[in-house]
Amino acid sequence: MMENVQERKTKEWTDMETMQVGWILISGGFIGSVYLAIRRSRNILSWLMGVGLVVVGFVLFLMERQKRIKKTGDDILAQLDELDPLARAEVVKYMADQEMERRSE
Repeated sequence: MMENVQERKTKEWTDMETMQVGWILISGGFIGSVYLAIRRSRNILSWLMGVGLVVVGFVLFLMERQKRIKKTGDDILAQLDELDPLARAEVVKYMADQEMERRSE
């Protein structure tokens, strides 16, 4: 029973949970800042808190995004390494063509 509680406490957040927390912080900071603007508050500490929440949420979101990009890139490179050079070139050409089609639409 005690080990189960320990495992839950030390478990890291999943990617989705981290991104959700980032969006919650961004939203909370934005809503707080809008509230302060409506009230025309001049309390600098309150403004710093709202802006700080937005910044922390944005940094958290970007860090998680970068981690996902790196993981996906590593997965793609591992799969490309399994191919012979000609097949690898064809896959890269196909991906480039698909991206060009998406951007032209």
